[in-house]
Amino acid sequence: MGGSSSQVVGYRYYAKFAAFIGNRIEKLLAINFDNRGWLVKDKGDASPHLEISKLSLYGENEGGVSGNIDIHFGTPDQEPNEVYQQYLPLVSGYPYQSYLVFRGLTSTNPLTGKQTTAPGFYLGNSGYMKEMLLWVQRIHVRNDGREQWYDEKAEIGYYFKFTEANKFLYTQKFTSLLDGKVVTPGGEKSTETTPFEYTGSYAAADRRGLAWSIGGTLESVESNDPVDSHLFYLIPQIGVVAHIEFSINTSTLAEEVEYEVIGTLAKPLVISQQYPQTLISAYFIIPKGRGYVAVGIKARSNGIVFENGSPRIGANISARMFECYVFEQYVDFGAGDINPIHKIREILTGDTAMGKPESDVNDENFIKAADRIYDEGLGISWAIDEKSCIEAIEELCYHIEAGIRVNRQTGLYEMVLFRDDWFSEDEIHDIAENKIKDLSLEVMNSDDIVNQLNVTYYDRERIKNSTFSVYENGSILTMGHANAESAEFPYFMNMRNAEVVANWKLKQFSTPAWSGSFSTGWKEARKWNRYDLIRLPWSKKWNGTILARIMKINLGNGTDNTVTIDFEEVIPYSGEMNTSIVVDAPIDSTPQPPQSSDNAIFEAPYYLTVLRAGQTNADLELSNNPDIGYVAAIAAKPQSNSLNALLYTDGGVGEFEQVSRLDYCDILQLDQPIAETSSSFTVTGSLTQVANSNNLILLNDELMGFVSFDDETKVLTVKRGVLDTVPKKHSSGSLFVFDLPDVAFDSTQYAQSEVVEAQVLTTTPSGIQSLSGTGVPVEIKSRAIRPYPPANVKINNVLWPETLLVSSDLVVSWVHRNRIQQTGGVSLGFYDAGIAAELGVTYSLELSTLQDGVLLSADNINADNYVIPEATILPNKAHKLKLWSVRDDYDSYQIYEHSFFAESASLILTATTNGEKVEGNTVPTANISVNVDTSLKANMQFDGSKITGKASANSVITIEVEE
Repeated sequence: MGGSSSQVVGYRYYAKFAAFIGNRIEKLLAINFDNRGWLVKDKGDASPHLEISKLSLYGENEGGVSGNIDIHFGTPDQEPNEVYQQYLPLVSGYPYQSYLVFRGLTSTNPLTGKQTTAPGFYLGNSGYMKEMLLWVQRIHVRNDGREQWYDEKAEIGYYFKFTEANKFLYTQKFTSLLDGKVVTPGGEKSTETTPFEYTGSYAAADRRGLAWSIGGTLESVESNDPVDSHLFYLIPQIGVVAHIEFSINTSTLAEEVEYEVIGTLAKPLVISQQYPQTLISAYFIIPKGRGYVAVGIKARSNGIVFENGSPRIGANISARMFECYVFEQYVDFGAGDINPIHKIREILTGDTAMGKPESDVNDENFIKAADRIYDEGLGISWAIDEKSCIEAIEELCYHIEAGIRVNRQTGLYEMVLFRDDWFSEDEIHDIAENKIKDLSLEVMNSDDIVNQLNVTYYDRERIKNSTFSVYENGSILTMGHANAESAEFPYFMNMRNAEVVANWKLKQFSTPAWSGSFSTGWKEARKWNRYDLIRLPWSKKWNGTILARIMKINLGNGTDNTVTIDFEEVIPYSGEMNTSIVVDAPIDSTPQPPQSSDNAIFEAPYYLTVLRAGQTNADLELSNNPDIGYVAAIAAKPQSNSLNALLYTDGGVGEFEQVSRLDYCDILQLDQPIAETSSSFTVTGSLTQVANSNNLILLNDELMGFVSFDDETKVLTVKRGVLDTVPKKHSSGSLFVFDLPDVAFDSTQYAQSEVVEAQVLTTTPSGIQSLSGTGVPVEIKSRAIRPYPPANVKINNVLWPETLLVSSDLVVSWVHRNRIQQTGGVSLGFYDAGIAAELGVTYSLELSTLQDGVLLSADNINADNYVIPEATILPNKAHKLKLWSVRDDYDSYQIYEHSFFAESASLILTATTNGEKVEGNTVPTANISVNVDTSLKANMQFDGSKITGKASANSVITIEVEE
């Protein structure tokens, strides 16, 4: 009977690693692996850790993720991560830098109770970390760790609007409390039935807290700070904003008292501190159907201990509801955004940005602006890699229709919001017409009024850019057609904000208005500032005055004190417009102009040169001038009505001219990272033309040979590293599937090291894509004359080894390729069998480490292998091996290059006995002493310095000792 056997069908991969985020953050809200959904951190969890256990997130075959994530927020006093420090003892704590450390998860066996810790963060079964999205927040702290300026208006999570006309008494449209009761500390419902008014007392024990939920239960939890709460459950028939007042009276036994109101605040808290009594008056947003409001006390005793050993604090709380307001508009954004005024101020004053002193900012003005933007609900979110401060401020101002200036009278930075009521009547300047000279005018938007805005914003819920269009219907009907412009709001996370500002901008674009400039010698004008408003008279064009905004002001040069002002007529923001919004952009059936294509421009390899001109002509050209090179290009079809594409080059002299024409090839997109040995992998897209073994595939700078493509599974099978290229790792990229008719050649022979710029322009029946000022630079490297690199390279008979256990010499082996011979038939892949080497080809080899430089180099190797002495290898270090072909002083176009870790053997012993003596191999420092007793099968012992033992005759003993 046969025995059972096991088979390894897959591996789980683990890793410990750090992922840097950037500057200071205050929260990690959620993480999203491979767009499989947000894994949200509990809002009540303030710990700097996130535990994840999603073992099948990627599916049955690919596994999932599991582990602990340590969150480092970038505080000024940040300590090094403990796990990180085990491997890098001198690692920095990275103050002011936020990052995550991924490590293993500790789990408990429910049967044995034994705890085990995974060797690292579980990445899945594919061997690589999939892309992850991080949702982080920094609103209430500044980049240097200080509390946010004017923090009560820093976060914008909702927008609401109500008016006095919608005011009513709470008794009119509320049903009752939850079951007519009030939930009190301890989870029990009191017998109090008075609607919306409750007075009770309770005692808070030190180190005891309470947690609450909308469901109405209260559970005791351990907490460093005690929290006791009264919850008031409200069930309005419509969504309202309710004005509630809490009166809290605490015992004088309290040493520290902090009051907290739980609920969705519609306006900032107004706290009147009258210790021991406190009055809290606030407006709360209460959605239709059910809502809750709670008040809590966090208190610590003054040290008095009662009989039961627990310090207790007495407190009384009462609540009253006043007037309520029906929502006129209410939008819950789902997450908090930062007030853009706060962001602009931080850019101005932050030491990592412009670094202006805070005294240079007009705080009264900025508070006014922050209040207005908060009331309008125009919060923004962003993640910036690299951007100039001025550009960032301008983009923020564009999002909220505002400008920033330095007031010339005070020297302080100020915000100006372009709103109808920003300036009071007495702040608007007047000027007499006789003080104006040299006035020039033009009408903005007069030629072709914009009556449609195509708006792009970032949709937080869908994690992608989204679009909609805003139309000015009256203008479209008058003109008989739509004239569109684009507006982009990448920092708005919701459609509501983009819609509001887009309507403002569309009104400006669709309204003819005056703009121009004038000069004046009136000295009062020298006191004006940019963005100020002027009542501008000019009887030659209009009666009375128009309201104009100063866009630029020039005070002269000191000799001539004439003030020159550029202005634009103010277009009111508050007027109603006959607009409509279409979220899905309308289909435009008119032919599109030529669009840009996905293309690749490169120096032609020898194989394509032969296919183009024939091998005899190609070899003749190269024999006359071996240093020449040709520019070639391929492209994918960008649109259905495109005919073909044209190749333009500048001939190395800067003037572009058409040099060739090409037919479009097919293009696929890599859908997964691939290693050097991957020959079948998933792609996106489809082939529109029949492909066969004559087709080549270009992915980044590696050429592949086409084998097959399954249009249903989207699995593409290829030969890797064909012609003069070597396989490489790829994480993404376009795969151009092409044959000779798809290639455009520039017939000009360019010299080695010459840089040629080239462009691929698409054509349609109606025209050719326009030339741009610069093209893609191609450096000529005499690619056609260079020998092909060695193929199927192995180290100790292993392809691309990551780690090698070095106990003897290393043997590097390879097979030959032949540039001259490989010009017909099916292309040879990197892993195919070898052929005869090209005449005159030898090989060069180099071994190095990053720390020690070149350890070994060899030239003029005529064989298909090379032995690297064991003594050359440095134990426990990363080594890099380079191997390339050489012929007539020309190195191969690409070289084999691979890094591996050399791991030293701890101790390996092999010994045999014939009953009289022991013979075997060991590392040089080992000491072996064996006593033979043929009556024993085996008996070996190790006393710390040597191995002794007995064995039967002709036995074979293999001993492995690990340090």
